[in-house]
Amino acid sequence: SPTFVRPKNPFGSSETPADQQTHWTPSMTVDLGRQTDGSRDWHHLYGLSTYGFGVSVASFGDGGETGRPLDAYTFFSWPFARLSQRVHVTTDIGMGVSWNWKEFNEETDSSRTVLGSNLNARIDWGFYLRHQTTRQMSLYAGIDFTHRSNGGMRQPNQGINVIGPSVAIRYDFVPQQTVPVRKAPSFQPAWEFVVAGSAGRKNVIERTNPIVQRDHGAIEVNTGLQRHFYRYGKVAAGTDLTYDGATGARVHVIDGDAIRWRPGIGQRLAIGLYGGYEHVIARFGALVQAGYNVARGFEDPSCARFYMRYGWRYQLNDRFFGLFAIRSIEGRKADFLEFGGGYKVRWR
Repeated sequence: SPTFVRPKNPFGSSETPADQQTHWTPSMTVDLGRQTDGSRDWHHLYGLSTYGFGVSVASFGDGGETGRPLDAYTFFSWPFARLSQRVHVTTDIGMGVSWNWKEFNEETDSSRTVLGSNLNARIDWGFYLRHQTTRQMSLYAGIDFTHRSNGGMRQPNQGINVIGPSVAIRYDFVPQQTVPVRKAPSFQPAWEFVVAGSAGRKNVIERTNPIVQRDHGAIEVNTGLQRHFYRYGKVAAGTDLTYDGATGARVHVIDGDAIRWRPGIGQRLAIGLYGGYEHVIARFGALVQAGYNVARGFEDPSCARFYMRYGWRYQLNDRFFGLFAIRSIEGRKADFLEFGGGYKVRWR
């Protein structure tokens, strides 16, 4: 996959010449998966999908003395459209960890971690055309998007987004068997009212002299209305209330003493409006949401009002669910990780 860095290069600085910046990060992946065999109902709902784990090795495509980034992840591959007997359209969703994003600094004769942390989260989403050339071999071609960042757990949090074409070959250890896909039961759209809460931790640099790193808590409560408009998808809109303990945190030096300062508790609150989409995979849901803070207690011009949230939701039963997500700003930079859960009421 010759993926290209978008939308902003996290390596180097604004003074780094354009010809010395990293613009693309080609990677090679190896996946080991298991294709469902139709023995369970959900196998048919997802077109005899495949799941498993994989590893990836990347490089800084513009050369230079750099490290060799590595990824380890799990994936779910869903052939959601059949164009012919041999050609399918598939979507792959993956989540895992990434490490060893380092580059060599000639001035200090040492390596530095360019994403702020040596261990980072990895989220991947791709769409491909699959052509089954033989009973044991298939060719894939499509486009792939990958986000890596440490989730705000360590500063500086220089996340990276890459997107680009991807070509792959698949080999099945056992020849493909023709398994008739049973027709799914009828689906009825429904409305859902959701209330959820989550908490996380973020590490920030309180940017004064001296520079100090410190951990702060973050809490989010949101409520929204969702429309389960087709079997595999939901759209949602709602509002959230966020408490960010790191809001406006500063260190002032007075008479040689470092004095920490933060706005009052009320000023650390923000109210946002969001909308988004959730892709349903059995009890799991992969969600992507975009929001905007319409009001906040402390106005910081350096902190963007626009934010995004993407992650996983797991339905414990008909009403309760668990949640893991990354809240990000500036598209590529994670603000903090969210761990939580919620409650939903559903009606047709």
